[in-house]
Amino acid sequence: MVVCAWLLILLLAPGALRAELQPAAKVHCLHCHPVHYARQATCVDCHRGLSETSRLDLAHSGLIAARFAAFTLDGSPVVERGEQRLKDYACRRCHVSDGKGNRLAANLDLAQKYLTPEELSEAIKSPVLFMPEFQFTEEQQIELVNALLAGARRSRAPAGEVPGVIHFEGEGAPVERQLEKHCGGCHRALTAEFGGLGGGLIGPNLSGLFTEFYLQNFSAEGLRWSRENLEKWLKNPRKFRPLSQMPPQRLETEDLEKLHRELHAGEPLGESSTD
Repeated sequence: MVVCAWLLILLLAPGALRAELQPAAKVHCLHCHPVHYARQATCVDCHRGLSETSRLDLAHSGLIAARFAAFTLDGSPVVERGEQRLKDYACRRCHVSDGKGNRLAANLDLAQKYLTPEELSEAIKSPVLFMPEFQFTEEQQIELVNALLAGARRSRAPAGEVPGVIHFEGEGAPVERQLEKHCGGCHRALTAEFGGLGGGLIGPNLSGLFTEFYLQNFSAEGLRWSRENLEKWLKNPRKFRPLSQMPPQRLETEDLEKLHRELHAGEPLGESSTD
């Protein structure tokens, strides 16, 4: 009986050994790359790609470079700096990230599904029309992309996204917009109802002005913008900021109503509007 038991062990051992080593043998990444964060996750958990093949074109398919993979690490300082930058530059005044923000531009929780980290970084570096030119350094762009990927990972993004409304010029009689008439020479803004308005780059971008995602910079004390505060500002900007270069704008009550409507950013995602 003892002999039979030993024979059985010898017969089963090679198979058991193969079963144990088989998963490790499939990780072809380790043929070229050293092991790091071994206790954190596998190669594909952080960098994606395909670890089951040694063909580089397949193995590197959808690969996330190391500089953009910090979002997979808990408590990453790179992600923390990127998330703080998202707040400091009020990116959510136009975009949804981490399940919250205004829906005036692309939902960044969804964008990472069809854009590579490199493409997201390039979009930050070379902004599209009506997006402010922040002039971030390469390191800051990397931090922002990691923060966006971390936010998308946490959020439960909807399966689909409602297409934005396209506003064509030259169709029908031209409509005078108060924002373009009084503010457009210095400012521009994305709006929920009228699309992009204004063409100026001298003054701040006014997209999402009345929402909680806009910068709290109505005055030096850091108050939030509101309909009433905007009216006070237009009457005398230098009362709140003595060094302001903006001249007073005298608008009738009806024109103020129209301007307020034009600046409306719609309903935000994740949090309620303070409009």
